[in-house]
Amino acid sequence: MSFDEAKEKAVRYLVVAKKTEFEVMNKLKKLNCEEDIAEQVIAYLNKINYLNDKEYVDAYIRQCMRLLNYSIYEIKQKLLQKGIKKCIIEEKLAKLSETNYEKEVVQKLLNGKLKQMEELKQKQYLYRRGFKYNCDND
Repeated sequence: MSFDEAKEKAVRYLVVAKKTEFEVMNKLKKLNCEEDIAEQVIAYLNKINYLNDKEYVDAYIRQCMRLLNYSIYEIKQKLLQKGIKKCIIEEKLAKLSETNYEKEVVQKLLNGKLKQMEELKQKQYLYRRGFKYNCDND
């Protein structure tokens, strides 16, 4: 597969939704693209800012905050699975850790989904999801 063919396939893959460098690399490997050509395509897409892991992390964190009620731990694990570098994840999540985000999500869960559960079950659920806050009502 030539550079131009690989570039075209990568761009088509990215048109649907934002992806990480790792995801694009895996897609190109599945399409039997040589690794050096895939790396050139990734470098090109980064150069034209069509592929940007930092922007991807920002967008993913915003999505998790708005829609998914994930703990900071869950967000970190999901991003690691997507092949994002740990230093980028930690930099972005450090800002989120300084807010009341997790506390607000815990309260939202306690007032909604977990309202009918006994306290021990609530604590177990929150612990499994990676929340650090006590579920005691402050």
